[in-house]
Amino acid sequence: MLAWCHDIACALYHSGRRMVRAVRALKTFIKLTLFLTLLAAITVFIVVPAVWLNAASNLPVEIESANDIEMHLRQTIESERQSLELRKPANHRNDVTWSRPDFARLPRLLIASVITETGCPEYFQTPREDGRQWIKRLAASANNRILDGDGACELIFARRISEYLGAKSGLPLLVASDRVHKFLKKEELVSFALAAEPFERGVIGIEAASLRALQKPVSELSLAEIAELQLAISPLGFHDTLIDCRDQTMLKNGRDRVLQDLAMVGHISDDEAKKEMAKPLRCASVKRAPGEQ
Repeated sequence: MLAWCHDIACALYHSGRRMVRAVRALKTFIKLTLFLTLLAAITVFIVVPAVWLNAASNLPVEIESANDIEMHLRQTIESERQSLELRKPANHRNDVTWSRPDFARLPRLLIASVITETGCPEYFQTPREDGRQWIKRLAASANNRILDGDGACELIFARRISEYLGAKSGLPLLVASDRVHKFLKKEELVSFALAAEPFERGVIGIEAASLRALQKPVSELSLAEIAELQLAISPLGFHDTLIDCRDQTMLKNGRDRVLQDLAMVGHISDDEAKKEMAKPLRCASVKRAPGEQ
């Protein structure tokens, strides 16, 4: 009888000790969870905003409105153009003025080509990305990940404009891209990116590139010529090859692929693509003065 009581007492004792340890472990877990939650809250609501605001205050230029973006691009572009024109005789100087981009004046098929080659052929068929989804995209971009959706092209165009404004890489580029995206509409992201893209020293913007490479204003380009000019535009970037018109087989194959891409996503018909693919390269007919290459 005493032995039996002793066993019960021992069992209760050990059970009590296990319960005490379990309670202590639970308390430790709760404290650790609360600490980590508090640390995460401090990071999200205090540290990250502070780092972000610090980066925003140290951008190469102030970006507080669409007018700021336009003003800084104009100053940079006109300054570069002016530095080249001053080397010429006064009676041979060109106008250095850079005007605010006008999306409505860009050929529809040029826009279609640009968004298709950038990877978002349905860019204008989806709503602008804002709020939580845009924040997720920025966070993913900081970790070198690209989320699906046309917002990817919004970020690409915003990044290009930010680079033209002087933001080079890392957090400053991410912050500048967010500021640019905040103040420009979807169509303005495209038109500003095209109007400020540098192709070579003094050749800045799609209109200048068209005149330099194909000796025609953008408004007069045929569909085949638009596809040819696309070879010079980001992300393809074969401007120098197009200027020299060297390796015409490569250029024609590239132009024809752009046309095929437009047909594949439905911006043009297959018949239109085939008709334009039969045309010769525009750059092959361009006559340049000696030393102009």
